[in-house]
Amino acid sequence: MQTQNIPTHLLQDLSPLHFKIERVNHVNRYNPLRVHRHDYFEIFVFEDGGGHHLVDFEKVPIQPRQIHFVTPGQVHQMHRSKDSRGFVLLFSEDFYHFNRERSDFLFLLPFFYQKTGEPTILLSPKEFADCLQIVDNMMAVFTSNSSQKKSVLQSYLNIFLCNCLDCYERQKSTPAQKSSGLSLFQQFQIAVEKNFRSVHEVAAYGDLLLTSPRQLNESCKKYAGNSAVEFIHKRLALEAKRLLYYSEANISEIGFELGFEDPAHFSRFVRKCTGRAPSDWRNKKGM
Repeated sequence: MQTQNIPTHLLQDLSPLHFKIERVNHVNRYNPLRVHRHDYFEIFVFEDGGGHHLVDFEKVPIQPRQIHFVTPGQVHQMHRSKDSRGFVLLFSEDFYHFNRERSDFLFLLPFFYQKTGEPTILLSPKEFADCLQIVDNMMAVFTSNSSQKKSVLQSYLNIFLCNCLDCYERQKSTPAQKSSGLSLFQQFQIAVEKNFRSVHEVAAYGDLLLTSPRQLNESCKKYAGNSAVEFIHKRLALEAKRLLYYSEANISEIGFELGFEDPAHFSRFVRKCTGRAPSDWRNKKGM
């Protein structure tokens, strides 16, 4: 079943390089005021402006010296003020990971994918100036005719993301920890993100990660504050809300897409996890 009525924008339609940088006030090929999602990462770097950014039912205020991060698949909608200034970066997972030993770095950044992190950081004037300099350099390279454009942009993007990670960890006072428990939790997050539509059982993830359900539960409780099954259910419930609220597919179709063969089971799941019936999300009652 193809999800209806939530436009999914593809980076290959915007840039054959699988990377793009432009001013936030650039005229888009699609209507940014309509809810949508895309198959690429998107980063908004706001120098000035206001308004708000709706990301998966959360209204995030837009502030000067702020950076917003959007993960592939997230449903979002931008309501920025007309005087907003800054940049937007678009890039694919393949663009970033090309020729890199680690293929999971983007999954582990606290502002992408993470259900325990926040999708924004507000920087000090010095921090923002440092990040903005990197962005200016990326814009210069992107608009150049350099034969090494792709490699240079990949390097700048990595530096930019590492700078953002440093700023995030300073603000949250949560420096990267190196422990087997955290590593297991991060692997679990990645596995859930890739498989949540078809794999709902903790034991199945344990088999996939060569660990026990007990260890997964301990790791989840320590780093996410809930059990492994609750973590899986939160991800499933988020996708269910997205599809029920924004798509035109019927409830049974949505349930089937998310791995529920019995519509009644899906309805009970949604009500239990969100406090509302699927029909309430569909009809936008009390939203």
